[in-house]
Amino acid sequence: MTSKSDRINMLEELIVYAGKGKNISLHAKPVREAVLLEREGREIKTVILSMEYSGFADDKPFRFKKNYSFVDDLPQYSLDCLMVANNRLQMDVERLKDVGITADFEFFNFKNCMLGIPEDISAKSPVLRLQDFVQLSRAGVGVSVDLSLSRPSIELEQEGAKKKGFGCIGTFTFTTGKEKTTIEKLYGIGGYDDAKADDESVVDVANRRLERDCQRLRSAGITVERPLFLPIWERVFDK
Repeated sequence: MTSKSDRINMLEELIVYAGKGKNISLHAKPVREAVLLEREGREIKTVILSMEYSGFADDKPFRFKKNYSFVDDLPQYSLDCLMVANNRLQMDVERLKDVGITADFEFFNFKNCMLGIPEDISAKSPVLRLQDFVQLSRAGVGVSVDLSLSRPSIELEQEGAKKKGFGCIGTFTFTTGKEKTTIEKLYGIGGYDDAKADDESVVDVANRRLERDCQRLRSAGITVERPLFLPIWERVFDK
């Protein structure tokens, strides 16, 4: 039986396994999850766009999810978030291909991800990602960033069941000249009723994914301090 410490729960771990010559079989499935997210004292309806990855590293099975974007129920933002999710997914597809890992990827699409949102909406311009600021900095543009972390309460609704938990969110505020741009990324989701070890795993993966993004920024000359998502030692339950 695979222990929790031996579990594969990140794409980065699959890439390392492939680099060691292990045979990786990978299946990827897009997942749409409706949640209520607590923000600034109010609950907002949100759709989280994730990929569920499963397969084998040699004979070692794995299954985990990676979150790519979350979408407010505001039409003017929905297409932007859909494009950001697909851009991030494309980067992961390329990372995997570089080490010989292939799969049939189905990208997020408007029809199965944005239920209830008008189909004639327009995207805002421009749609920016962390990678855009990496490229700007490498091109000689002065870029600075402030990073803050939050762990809002969420209520996940999937297949008719509801689950209370928390999200690990990083908020990057970039400054270029007089312009400021804020980008939020969801690094993980945990449940208040999950085992302590599972919560610790969620937070550990969130911190490792966050560190990878911070390293991308630093490699382009952007100074960024990296706080840590902290484990939840005390659980809060509805009485």
